[in-house]
Amino acid sequence: MRRHILVTAAAVAAITATAPTATAAPQTIPNGPWVQERQHVSLERLHSYDEMVTALRRIERSSHGRVSLEVIGQSNEGRDLYLARVGTGPTKVLYITQQHGNEPLGTEAALQLLGRLGNGGGAGWNAILSRITLLVVPKVNPDGSERFQRQNHDPDCAGAFCTPGVGFDVNRWHDPAVAPEVNPVPEAAAVQRAFARYQPSFVVDFHHQGSYVSDDGDLITTSIFWPSAAGVPADALALSRQTCVVINDTLSHYGFAEVSQYPGTLPRGIARNAYGLLGASSVLVEFRGGIGQKSAGMLVRTAYTIMGALAESIAEGTVYAQDPARADDIPLRGDFVDNPHE
Repeated sequence: MRRHILVTAAAVAAITATAPTATAAPQTIPNGPWVQERQHVSLERLHSYDEMVTALRRIERSSHGRVSLEVIGQSNEGRDLYLARVGTGPTKVLYITQQHGNEPLGTEAALQLLGRLGNGGGAGWNAILSRITLLVVPKVNPDGSERFQRQNHDPDCAGAFCTPGVGFDVNRWHDPAVAPEVNPVPEAAAVQRAFARYQPSFVVDFHHQGSYVSDDGDLITTSIFWPSAAGVPADALALSRQTCVVINDTLSHYGFAEVSQYPGTLPRGIARNAYGLLGASSVLVEFRGGIGQKSAGMLVRTAYTIMGALAESIAEGTVYAQDPARADDIPLRGDFVDNPHE
């Protein structure tokens, strides 16, 4: 199965659009795409919330029952939050995207994956989906995504992880000690309820970071990490690290990926920590950000590759055979690079 899935992932069409720039392409150290001063950054090739809902409904309708949708809550502005479910297997796998509204490419990859699975998936996927049930919550923060801002839209917010006049950081409000009924962030509460209902064994949370380099000067495309909060059960921590090993090994086969460890922090409310505390393999995936539409297709392809290959590894059981200690061999993320030109 792995050969079929990964060949398909490598062939995913790019979603990039060409936008006019007012400056010539920079020579950078290290070389790479950058958003330039006065550059128009086009969001037209990204799905707006309404376009995403239309796409999800079309996938559900054309899938003839393979993909089903449910509403798991509403955003602070009242937009429905959707969960897509595909597969019949006993092992539940949950992917969540765009908790931060200005980090969109995980959502694009999720829609591509759901579209493919809705059309049958191709060789290997029937066996995979007989062993796992894939759950996807795309665009967890639709209000923030409509404004292309990190936070949700709650200008009256107050307290921890609130930017006054703007909203809450959704990815700080998953703490198991905060019940969904009293959680002031409805988007996080919806994910909490979905987790409680389905009890997934694996949770993968897709984000973007800035531009960083490895020790040898290569641009980091993907950073990954496991739970680091105190109190995560040993078996959940080990499985999280095994999941990271699978992601690292998968991407190491591709020339377009450079993987590092993300320097994760300790708050219990971060999804990576919270769902680890609840006993799941819980992993953060951070893609390079701050590049506008440049290289967007490559990053979507990277996200799609991770989603497909991880589902396959879980279905086959190979994730459980990994040595969790190998996660420590994933290189540490290097320095932040702020658009250097020389």
